[in-house]
Amino acid sequence: MITVKSPFVQQTLVAMTVFIAIGALSVIWPAIIALGLSVFLLFHSFGVEQEIVLRSWTEISHMSIIFTSPQRPGVLTILS
Repeated sequence: MITVKSPFVQQTLVAMTVFIAIGALSVIWPAIIALGLSVFLLFHSFGVEQEIVLRSWTEISHMSIIFTSPQRPGVLTILS
């Protein structure tokens, strides 16, 4: 440990230490925030994907499907 008697030198060392700590945090925190956001969006996309599948399946199950025969244009088959 270095003991410095001058208050100016002590405050300068404290200021340098604070700037180094803030600089290190400014590099680390965006990575932590990005990782947390990406995990959140990943889990959110899994839930949305299942919801889209359920909605599209209910829309398909309520839809009537009409088949026409190209050989006999007067005959229609309706499935619902």
